This record gives sequence, C-alpha cells and structure tokens, in this order.
Amino acid sequence: MKGKIAALGVVVPALLALSVSPASSAGVNATADAGVTAKGSGEQFVKLGRNVGCWYRADEPDHLTVGSRKLWGTVQITRCTPRPPDKCHVTAAIANPIYNVAHKDDGWKSCKKKTLKIAYTCQDMVTKKQYMTVGSIAMVYKGHTQSHVFPSKKVTQFCA
Repeated sequence: MKGKIAALGVVVPALLALSVSPASSAGVNATADAGVTAKGSGEQFVKLGRNVGCWYRADEPDHLTVGSRKLWGTVQITRCTPRPPDKCHVTAAIANPIYNVAHKDDGWKSCKKKTLKIAYTCQDMVTKKQYMTVGSIAMVYKGHTQSHVFPSKKVTQFCA
C-alpha cells in the first residue's frame, strides 16, 4: 500500500500544477508549446511561452559501490533559460515496473540548476529486478503552468 501511495506522489504534483489555473493554461498547448524535446544525453526541455523553460533529465538507478545495498537515482534540472520560470516543483522516485519503491519531493522553489538524489535500500542482493528513476517537473511563469513526467531507461539490478 505504501508503494502505491508513493506512486501517486510522482503524478499528483504534476497534475496539481496543471489544475492550479486552468484558464491561464489555455495559452499553453501541451503538445506544441511545451516544446518537450530530447537530446542524446537524455536531457529534455520544457518551455512556457517564448524563450522560458528548463532542461532536465532522470539518470538510471545504480549502486554507488559494488555490493552496496542502496540503489541511487537522480533527477536533475541541468539548466534554465536566462529568463527562468517563476517557480519549479521537482519530484524523484525509484520505481520498478509496477510501483514506486522510494519517493522524494523537493517542493516549489526557484528554477535553477539542481540535483535531487533518492535512495532505496535493497532487502535482497540475490534477486534481479528492473528499476527506473521517474522524475516530474512542474513550472509556473506569469500564471501559465506546464508539467512533465519523465522516466529514465529501465535497468536490471541485483536488488529486491
């Protein structure tokens, strides 16, 4: 049950950001104006209006050292436009294909370069399972809102 509630933690902030001001979001088209573009480095870009937005990415979960019981994932805002959005809300989760196993919420803060790290302590280092890092970003600029949920690639780790 805890994992299912954590799964909502990734989606709910993004949905709440869109529902804050539905009338003001009329000027933001989620498919065209959002400008969600991906680069070879895994970075994606979301823009609000013209020349305002941030680049972000989710890194695949991994152990920092061989035999470590902790699986680490990171979600990053790598940079923002010279005129950044007013506020950003970032969340990170480590998930297996069914539900989130760990979740972290950074809250609403200024939009700038930041890294949100999250850890999951493995109970069993014998079983292999698939995991991915799932991030969400919500941005507000002059009353317009935009959000995006983005996963890393799935990786198979000795962790259960």
